Amino acid sequence: MKKSYLILILFVIVKFVLQYSLVSPVYDLQRDEYLHLDQGNHLAWGYISVPPVSSWISWLIKILGGSVFWIRFFPALFGALTMVVVWKAIEELKGGIFACILAALGLLLSSLLRLNMLYQPNSLDVLLWTSFFYILIKYVNTEKVKWLYWGGGIFAIGILNKYNIAFLALGFIPALLITKQRRIFLNPHTYGAALLALIIILPNLIWQYNNGFPVIHHMKELSEFQLVNVNRFNFLKSQLLFFIGVAFVILLGFYALLFYKAFEKIRFFFLGICYYHSSIYVF
Repeated sequence: MKKSYLILILFVIVKFVLQYSLVSPVYDLQRDEYLHLDQGNHLAWGYISVPPVSSWISWLIKILGGSVFWIRFFPALFGALTMVVVWKAIEELKGGIFACILAALGLLLSSLLRLNMLYQPNSLDVLLWTSFFYILIKYVNTEKVKWLYWGGGIFAIGILNKYNIAFLALGFIPALLITKQRRIFLNPHTYGAALLALIIILPNLIWQYNNGFPVIHHMKELSEFQLVNVNRFNFLKSQLLFFIGVAFVILLGFYALLFYKAFEKIRFFFLGICYYHSSIYVF
């Protein structure tokens, strides 16, 4: 086994240890965790507030005994896998072991520690977004159509986990269109991958239709009673604070996307991130 993968395994082990040890046993589960766990007793293709994936995981937790160990396990697992995907993405971009370790430390000692403590769709959401970005990099580097279908599948699972991954499309479709990578839309397999995604999410779309699209009602409630209290500038500023220990890496990464010749093929990532945050700001 490569030395770098031994180091990665060590990071994964530390991640699991931290996620279990940083939560005091005197605390009960958070209220949203009870909501998602109960959905495992009422399996359906959708719910008022979330799509169905969290209910499937809750059902599995129930089968495994429903202990706090398993409730904590899945967010920790998704956090650890996020670290693995980022590590692989850096290797795909020809980054060395120092870059991999720096990124792993940045993820390990970040706000993800708190996110991966809670049994909510958010930990899987971060993993799926990160996996989609990795798949985009793989496709741009190899142009193998299998990565388009992997991307369609990951995006569909993301929709079934949390609808906000739709903002990814709002950001990256225009970013691709105004760069040389627009040729992806000339590949018929792109639309095959989109069709695959549609087939996967179709049961949830049918459920939404049959129930009067409760997601619209839920979003209106969030907008009126919760999001109205969120300052958009503070939201954008918090993106850096979430990874304050490696904020300099994030800023240098943006610089590299704009000016580093070797990253020219993936320059659309910078535009995609800008468009994504613009769409968040508008909505």
